Amino acid sequence: MPADRSGELITDTADPGIPVVVVLGCGETGPVGADLRSIPEMVLVAIEAALHDADMAWDDIDATVTASVDLVDGLTASGVAVTEVVGAVLRPETRIAADGLAAAIHATHQLSAGAYRTVLVVAHGKASMAPYWDLTAWAVDPVMLQPLGVDFLTIAALQARLLAGTDTTVMHRWAELVADRRGAAGGGIAGPVTVDDVLGSIEVATPIRAQMCAPLGDGACAVVLGVPRSGSLEGTVLISGTGHDLSPHYPGDGNLSEWAGLRRACSRAYAAAGIDDPETAFVVAEPSCLFPHEETLFVEATRIGRSTTVSPDGGLFAGTAPVAAGLSRLVRAVRAVAGRPGRRALAHGTWGPAGQGQAVAVVEAR
Repeated sequence: MPADRSGELITDTADPGIPVVVVLGCGETGPVGADLRSIPEMVLVAIEAALHDADMAWDDIDATVTASVDLVDGLTASGVAVTEVVGAVLRPETRIAADGLAAAIHATHQLSAGAYRTVLVVAHGKASMAPYWDLTAWAVDPVMLQPLGVDFLTIAALQARLLAGTDTTVMHRWAELVADRRGAAGGGIAGPVTVDDVLGSIEVATPIRAQMCAPLGDGACAVVLGVPRSGSLEGTVLISGTGHDLSPHYPGDGNLSEWAGLRRACSRAYAAAGIDDPETAFVVAEPSCLFPHEETLFVEATRIGRSTTVSPDGGLFAGTAPVAAGLSRLVRAVRAVAGRPGRRALAHGTWGPAGQGQAVAVVEAR
């Protein structure tokens, strides 16, 4: 719906001083294994889809928040590459060097503070341009960790080893989860797999096997957020609660067997959304899990119940683009509850080694 710039702001009933934030439109390009378009071309397609979904024009957008990472793009200040296509020439832009859901949360704060009435949130990543896991070695400490050959994959493997130990039953359960998720996605960008395929694939970092890793590809995602004016909220999807957290950079400074940062982020999001019992609060949860053991950590930290469907379309195991992952989970969560008044969904994004950065958003249909 077009941005309504007349009338009084619609505020949160729990805190009348804070305007509510609604999702006005969503657009995505992927993920695909390799998008032959340049980054600006890919991003523009996602934005145009989001504006069309919102029935809005460029002039309706007050500000932009972008998410990109220099290492992934192979650029210094990678956000500069998309300045024109995100509408940031002579307009306010904030760039977030983290997951796209963190960018969306930043935008909700801008809107709640009354800085803008509409904000365009954009995230992109192209894993096809370089070996992604090798790149992550440059994001760990250059003195103590890089000489050891440490990257995000090896740190994830340490985490998985803590959770599984030598228990083959746990490994089999993880393989079943991957096969189920890829099946729900119709195979995704890497095709369907069986449990035997997963367990028979090579070990890339003990105990993680190649087919346990979410397939990485290219994609851009855009979401238009806004503060509605006077009128009814009927038919809208609200972002009713958000939370984010950052754990210590060194993996050994925290407990790898849990996602404590996600637990803290959820506490903030649930409080803002008025959720007392997360076991029964959500119909769908969309986690950003690159490995099956991370879904175990996600379920424990969020305290969701069995009535919550996790990743009904396969989640990241269907394929994902780095950086855009969390924003794409927000899009899936919004679509899961749209037109279903009173239903809630939980979107999740993460970045850094072993889930160092965590972000969650509660979406609710009216």
